[in-house]
Formats: sequence, structure tokens, C-alpha cells
Amino acid sequence: MYAHYNQDTKQSQLLLVHLFNVADKSSEAGKEINQGYILFLIGLYHDLGKSDRLFQRKILKDPSLKVNHTSAGAIYLYLKIAHLLKNRIKGANRKYCNSFCEIIAYVISAHHGVYDIPIIRQTDDEEYVPKNFGYNKLCERLFYNEDKKYNYEEDVLPFAQQLEKELYEKYHLSFEQLVLKAFNEYVGLWEKLDSKDDSEDAYYRTLIVRLYLSLLKNADILDTVNAYEIIVNPMLTARYEELAESYKASIEEVYKNFQNPTKPINVVRTKIADFVKTRGMNDSNGIYRLDLPTGAGKTNLSMRYGFHQMVHQKKKRFIYITAYLSVLEQNAHEIKATVGNQSEAEGVLEHHSNVVESEEDLKNENDIGDEKKEAMKEYLVDSWDSPIVLSTMVQMFQTFFKTKASNIRRFSNLINSTIILDEVQSLPIDVMTLFNLTLNFLNKVMKVNVVLCTATQPVYNSDNIPHKIQYGGINGEETDIVQLTAEERQIFKRTTVYKFDEDNSIISLEEIAQEVTNYSEESILIILNTKSAVKNLYKLLKEKDQRLCYHLSTNMCAQHRLDIIKTIKEKLADEPVICISTQLIEAGVDLDFNRVIRSYAGIDSIVQANGRCNREGNLESGTVQLVNVHPEQENLTRLKSIRKKKKITEQIIKKLDSPIDIMTLNNEFFERYYTNSKPAEFNYPKQADEPTVYELLSLNKDAPVDQRFCLRQSFKSAGTLMNLIQSDTNSVIVYYSENKGKVEELIEVVSRFEKSYQIKDLNTIQKLSKELQPYTINMQKNDSLDKSIDKRLDGRIQILQETLYTEDMGAHESIEGFIY
Repeated sequence: MYAHYNQDTKQSQLLLVHLFNVADKSSEAGKEINQGYILFLIGLYHDLGKSDRLFQRKILKDPSLKVNHTSAGAIYLYLKIAHLLKNRIKGANRKYCNSFCEIIAYVISAHHGVYDIPIIRQTDDEEYVPKNFGYNKLCERLFYNEDKKYNYEEDVLPFAQQLEKELYEKYHLSFEQLVLKAFNEYVGLWEKLDSKDDSEDAYYRTLIVRLYLSLLKNADILDTVNAYEIIVNPMLTARYEELAESYKASIEEVYKNFQNPTKPINVVRTKIADFVKTRGMNDSNGIYRLDLPTGAGKTNLSMRYGFHQMVHQKKKRFIYITAYLSVLEQNAHEIKATVGNQSEAEGVLEHHSNVVESEEDLKNENDIGDEKKEAMKEYLVDSWDSPIVLSTMVQMFQTFFKTKASNIRRFSNLINSTIILDEVQSLPIDVMTLFNLTLNFLNKVMKVNVVLCTATQPVYNSDNIPHKIQYGGINGEETDIVQLTAEERQIFKRTTVYKFDEDNSIISLEEIAQEVTNYSEESILIILNTKSAVKNLYKLLKEKDQRLCYHLSTNMCAQHRLDIIKTIKEKLADEPVICISTQLIEAGVDLDFNRVIRSYAGIDSIVQANGRCNREGNLESGTVQLVNVHPEQENLTRLKSIRKKKKITEQIIKKLDSPIDIMTLNNEFFERYYTNSKPAEFNYPKQADEPTVYELLSLNKDAPVDQRFCLRQSFKSAGTLMNLIQSDTNSVIVYYSENKGKVEELIEVVSRFEKSYQIKDLNTIQKLSKELQPYTINMQKNDSLDKSIDKRLDGRIQILQETLYTEDMGAHESIEGFIY
């Protein structure tokens, strides 16, 4: 019996060899979280259906033959385990028997494609009656032999007997012993979880399915790729440990320069760094907060904590995640520079939409012609199997919920890692239930140490939140890694916050422009909530003020914004400048202005804006002014979240006199925000009469599945529905700076491909599209500029007319967006 057979080369892999390889590999990874036996069981039977004569015919003679090989192992274990547990398990643990059987069966039957449990399809086949399967697609797959050709009794059962004989000979382990050990591990997993209701139990079952499926797929794909020869060779544990030591040494070298401080602020910074080092060395698995003011050096502190975790707590990975692409690119550069130069930072995987290989990289790979190198690179990106992973919140949520194989595979590689979640305040409220419960699972089950890193910590354990984060370490460690006194926090205070108008009046853009001209010697940043307001104020100030004036918004492509920010930083050193921006400038952008004017928004946004003022401490105190812009000039009708947060901020500061201690208002703001939110607002996405992702992945009450079954989730539908960027947009390439040649080359190659469909042209299109990613904007599909877009390949390539993109303001129109 073969698992793999190459008809051209006649290379082959025996089915028994493949099954034991996958069982061993998945078990080895599962042991890290005490799930080794259950993963061995799943791995051993996942391809049992390949023993069917039809599958053997398919791989040996007839590749076009369609054969279902995923159901056999599922049905075999489902029936045999159920019978075994019924006779052997008594007492309280019986409640786990059904879910144990169903989860194992689902994982095996779905290892080549996730599917929804509820049956919704119609058919003319009189023998097919959904009610007979409890409207449960898992049962349908197990017990409905649609093609009438499946040789279960004749082929599968005899091979299963052979497999179990081999199991005993290899490991001195009987099938019954293996199942009972696996069941005990499964019960042990549940004992680590603390559910408040049935919906949380059901959601955790979803994450167990994803965890087991991820471990199985990684082992299966790795063995399949290496079936004939070793192509992908994952890094050995010893090398992980060597790199971890080198990373720790690198960050400690940085901190050598900060010893023996004399200035008060540096004394406090040293105290913070020492706290972080000690906690990094000693913290058990937990969900912690790193709540620090601007200027404390979050990126270096995150590395110090994470790298000490890798060495002293044997964490396998340091994973840095942030909501903003601009912050990621900036901090990725810093992290790479710390652990090695940019081209030789070994073990560092940067994964986001703007990562583009250089021409030199491509040239070298072509010179080598190395299939193994290409396979390894693909393996690393697909699975995040690197000691250091740098990525975005979008990629993280895809790892949690999307159903592509690569997304599922990443999930298990979060095991035994330290994850830094930077700028977490940026996450919208409607993903909070999913976010909180997933982090609880990662921490309790997968030995993940999570650090929520921001100066404006959301109160994720508020009594007003339906499903809370369980903060703190499993050994009782404090939630906050660093605890500063009020006096120590005061040392970092570099600004004074005032109301623009003490009478809380509504202010026009014209009045803001006049205020700006009153401070002609200062560098001033104005942050408004909408792009139209930014554009209009920019035009006003260009006419009224002699200083250099810059515009920033998502109407500009990523490269354009980066160039503008770089220019501003250079100019700030020599002369006063004005910058008018949307909130994209607030998080992590290293700019320093004398004065910041911020339109009313959430307190969290105001605190972030405050961090752009007197950032380097060159002034005794910078000035931050809070302004309530006239709603006709800053229309928030379509920006529900900003509108709601602004209203709460108005309520809080209306009663306060200037100067305002904005940092002390954070918790009150979030508590009010959650109190003013209905339970449905914590679930994504809430649409009339439609289930949310949480509902689909938990109790799924609207599904017709028989209540006797534990699994009733709509896994695939939920994955399709879950999109962190909620917008109906297209990615549109723009003409900017020196990219005109590449855009024209892309148009030429696309035109040629549409006529001849040559594979080499398709490869060039993919290469150019990737290189042009930093020169794209996201534009609503019903945007007024849609008629001015050149659409190619059925809209897969879209290019904005060259004259509609300007060097000062970018495109004329596009969406309001914040996460990339």
C-alpha cells in the first residue's frame, strides 16, 4: 500500500511509513502541551482511507480518479473509540466522551478542507435524507457512501488490523491503551480551561479542533514534501536554543550602554528595564500588560522580555504583532538591527503585505536554482516556523480564523511562544469576544505568554464585557509587568493638555487655521478624524501660512506616507513645519512637534497623539490642544466607532478645567465605553438576523443540527465571514515617484498575457504586483474615482489614472481605513 507514488520517477512512499511518520511528527509537537498521544492517534489514522483499492488505483494508474480517502480513518476511530469509552469511562469524565470522538473524527475528515457541520444542501437522491444524519455533515461524511464504491469492509478494516499490529510491535502499545492515554490528555486539556457558560465551552471546542488540525497538517505536509527525499528540514531544537542565547546577548549589549544613569528619567528607564528583565526570566505562562508612557522604549523592552523568556522559560518563539503596518516596518527594522544586520538576521521572519524580495535576492535564487531553498522559504511563511516572527494583527486574526491551509498551519506554531501584541487599543470592539477567549485558550492550553503592549490599555477584564480576558500568570504573577509610581510616571510627562476652548464650544476649521498662524515659530501637528477635514484644513493653511506644510492620509500609498514622514523628520531638525494628518500618525510614528492639536476622539487616541508632542523632551513642556470640530466640517456619520468614542470623551472632559491630566482618564474612558455598549456590539459582525462569527463557532443555535451532537459549528462560513478590515474595497495601484516604469511594464505584460496566456508572463505579473504593493491604496468599490481606474485581468489588477494622484495629497478619494 502506497501513500505517495511519482508516476514519472517511480519514487514511492509506503502508506505504513507515512502514517507512522505523521503520527511521530504530530505527536512530538503535541507533547509540548501534553497532547502527544491524541496527536499520535490522529496522525496514525488520518490517511487510513488510502488503503482502499480505489485510492491505490488512483496513484498508481489513474490520477484523474476521484477518491474520498479522509472519511475512513474518521469513521473507524469514531465507532471504535465510542464503543471503547462507553465500556471503560465512568463518572464525571463521561461528559467528555462525545466531544472527544467527534473532534477526532472531524479533524481527520477535514484535514484536506474545513467544512461546516450543519447540512444545508438539497438533493434529488431519495436515499439521501439529512434528518437521518441529524443534519450533521460530519455524520453524513461518516455514514453516507454517496459514490457506492467505498471498500471499507474489504480493504480498510484489514489494513487497520495490520496497522495496530505494527503499532504494538513498534511501541508495545495496544489500540486500547493508546485511546485511553489520548482521552486522559483530552480531559486534562479541559481541566486547564475556565468557561463561564456553554457558549465558551463550545468556542473552546472550535479552538481544540483548529489546534489538532494544525498539528496534523504541519506533520502531514512536512512528510509529504519529504516523501522521496529531504527537501524541507526544520530547524533543530539545539539551533533554536543557540539563536535564543544570541538574541539575549544582543539585547543585553544594547542595555550595556544605559548603565549608571544620572538623569532622573534615565534612572526610571533603568528601573523599568530591570523589572522587565527579571519578569522575562521568571514569568510563567500568562496574559500580561506592559503599560508604559511614551519614551520608555517599548520595542527594546519587548525584546528584552521576550528573549529572556526564550532562554530562561524555553519559549520557542518571539512573535511581535502590531495593528499598524507603519509601526511594524519601523520596529521590524529595529529588531533586525539588534539581533543581526538587516540581511543576516538569522531566524527572523517578517510577514506582511509589503515584504518584497529585492532584485538581488531574486537573482541569487535564480543562480542557485535551489528547489529546497524555495520550499523551505514557503514552509516558513506558511507555518511561521521561525524563532522570531514579525507580523500584523490582520495576519494574526487570519491565523486564528481563516480556513486556508497556511492560516491553519500557523496556529499550532504559536505553541510555547511569547507574543507581544503592540497597540492593542486599535482593535475594534466587535472582535473583543473572539480576541479575549482566543488569548485565554492560547495561554491556558498552548503555553503561550501574551504581553499586551500599549500606553492606553483597554480594560479587557471589565465587568461590562460579556467574555473577559483572564489576566495574570498561572503561578500568580502580577498582570502588570512594570508598576510605576505616580511620581515616576510624572517624569515621563512632557506635555500640558488644554481644551481649545474652555467653554466647550464647537470650533471651525477656519478658527483652527487662525490658531495655527498665531504660533508661527512652532512645529505643529494637527490630527483630525476624517480625510476630507484633513484635506480642507491643508488647503486653508497652504494659503495662510508660510511654513512648510504636509498632508498625510490613507489617500496616499504606503511608500508615499513613509517618504513624507521621513521628510518631516529631516525638516523638523532645521525649521518649523506643519503637518495635517488623520489618526494614522498616532501610533509608533517617531516624530516630535512643539504643539499638537487633536480633534476630539477616544481618550486612547488622544493619549497616542500626545506622544507626538515634545517626544524628545527638548522643551520644558509641549502643548496639546483638544478641539471639538464642527460636525459639518468633520462628518463622523459613517465612522460609528470614532463617533461613539468622541461622545464619551466629551462627557468626561466637559466637566474638567484645563490643564487636563489625560493619562489618568484611560480606565474611566474604557469603562464608560463598555458600559455604553450593548452585548451584541462585542461580537463580529452584528448584522440584522445574521449570526456572528462567535455564534457560528460556538453554540450555533440557528443551525438545524441535532442537539445530541457536541459539534455544530459552521467552521468554514465563520472563516469566510471573519475579516479584520471591514470594508468593501479594492487594492488600486497608483503612479507615485519613480514607480512609473514598473507600472507601465506591468500593463505591457498583462496585455501580452491576455493574448497568449504564457506562464512566464504570469510569473512576471505576480513578481511586479508584489513589488508594487507599497504603491497601492484601498479604494471603495463604489468610489467616485472607479470610472478612472484601468482594470485588467477581470479586475484583479487595478491602476488609477496617473493624473488623479498628486505628490502632496495622493488620490482624490478612497476609503477610511486604519489596519493593514
